[in-house]
Amino acid sequence: MNDFVVYVIDDDPDVLDSIAFLLNTSGYQVKTFDSVRSFLESKEVVFTGCILIDLIMPEISGIEAMELFKKQNIHFPLIMMSAYGDIEKAVSAVKLGACDYLEKPFEKEKCIKAIEYAKSLLNTDEDDSENNGRVHLHLYNGLTRREKQVFHLIAEGHSGKQIASCMSISYRTMEKHKANVLNKLGISSATDIVHILYKIKDLPGYSKTDNDS
Repeated sequence: MNDFVVYVIDDDPDVLDSIAFLLNTSGYQVKTFDSVRSFLESKEVVFTGCILIDLIMPEISGIEAMELFKKQNIHFPLIMMSAYGDIEKAVSAVKLGACDYLEKPFEKEKCIKAIEYAKSLLNTDEDDSENNGRVHLHLYNGLTRREKQVFHLIAEGHSGKQIASCMSISYRTMEKHKANVLNKLGISSATDIVHILYKIKDLPGYSKTDNDS
């Protein structure tokens, strides 16, 4: 996909310059915008790509921008970023359609991984997506009852301490269950859990809980 462009939207010019340099030196084409409005009004948005957008900006926030993009039929994969990252914001962004969430400052490798994932979504048809969902469902069904509880509490945006309290277990035990969930599903973050839930929740054979121990 030679004409793939990363469209970066952030009100901080230093952040724009930094991300543009990082991505340009990694071989990506980059277009930067200091506001959502400048992006929407630009005549440079002509190639397929993904959007890397800041969560908190004056006038139009990243979340509000997602609604605007939908109304204007802009369906590029979107990566939300914020200097105030937490699981609640990540869950909200993913529920609205973001394909990933980056907490600033982020490592180069993490940013590239998110962009490559966004890029892969443009090459994925519905059949591939459904098959992928079935694979995730099979892995999900291999979780124990306790692990499924942790899975869903994470997907709902609860912190580790909240999950431990809700399940009446120690934080250390909760961390062990969480590590098992990530390992069994072959993923690395809470954001991935939200993605998987949205892929499997409507598939036949999915159940939020079961009688496993």
